[in-house]
Amino acid sequence: MGGANLFIFIKTSGIENITFSFNAEREIVVLKAYTRVSVSSFIIGCILLLNESYFHPYITRNLSFIFKRLVWQLGVAFIITVPIAVVFTISERIDQGYSLWYSVQNTSNFLTSGVFISYFIYYYILSSVISFLRRLRNTFGQNVFYNYLIGKYSSPLEEHRVFMFIDLNDSTALAENLGHTKYSRLLNKCFDDIIMSLKRFDYDIYQFVGDEIVFTWLTNKDKSGQSIAMFEAIKNQLQNFKEMNIKLFGVQPRFKAAVSCGPVTGTLVGHKSKNIAYHGDVLNTASRLLGLCKSFKEDILVTDFYLSKLKEPLNFETTHLVTLKLKGKSNATEVYRIKTLMGQGS
Repeated sequence: MGGANLFIFIKTSGIENITFSFNAEREIVVLKAYTRVSVSSFIIGCILLLNESYFHPYITRNLSFIFKRLVWQLGVAFIITVPIAVVFTISERIDQGYSLWYSVQNTSNFLTSGVFISYFIYYYILSSVISFLRRLRNTFGQNVFYNYLIGKYSSPLEEHRVFMFIDLNDSTALAENLGHTKYSRLLNKCFDDIIMSLKRFDYDIYQFVGDEIVFTWLTNKDKSGQSIAMFEAIKNQLQNFKEMNIKLFGVQPRFKAAVSCGPVTGTLVGHKSKNIAYHGDVLNTASRLLGLCKSFKEDILVTDFYLSKLKEPLNFETTHLVTLKLKGKSNATEVYRIKTLMGQGS
């Protein structure tokens, strides 16, 4: 709404006796223009949000990236035009007392006017920018851009963070059987499905490394075992797309996960291309846990450090699996398997 009203302000600022291009005898009432733009932009914003979150991902789930963007562009053009046309027609009927047919004619004339075309281009570009930022936010997490903007990690900063590594099972065999191109398409689809399943969680993506994703969030934001709920959401999402994955790739991908927490130092690294890097033992620990998942045939393993930060009651149970000793560390790490997911199955 703010962006749309800014457009009206720019268009009308300092101009007297503004008239419609299709009717030079009729002046534009600026207050009514603001009202129409506010109502239509609110409707457009709501529909765009629903489209981005639900309709577009569902409609285009089987399409290539190029066709997905084409459908998005056509959809946005439709979403911008129709609410404006409807609001303008209704306003003509109510404000001016015109007949429905005459109101529709005025709307048709307005949609071919320079004012609407410039507004359409402005709103389309604004929607594209917002969509791009939302996609990056959903992909990399809610705090990444904010941290970049405020320069949070311009100097090394110590934090206590949870790290969750998820990794594709049998990746080497899958790559050999599918070939690198088809395997890459499988990974891209899996990663898209995984990110889509985690919209309700507050996390950042630290890295995409081959067939692995590293999630992270501050420890004090996780008191109930967010990693367990996230992994369940991922498993459910992949199960929902089981038939499609088998049809497209001949396999049902499965992932394993490792979770730990501890102190890390975060800092910006790189010269031309800046990235946030975290340094700490917790990363080595979580990485080692992925290897244990394969050895013990477990879907997800967590450390005692992580469990000690959670508050009772939890919706899952754990059993001790093994004691892990890392080279260079005097203290051992106790590793636990998730025994029961209450109300969700094991």
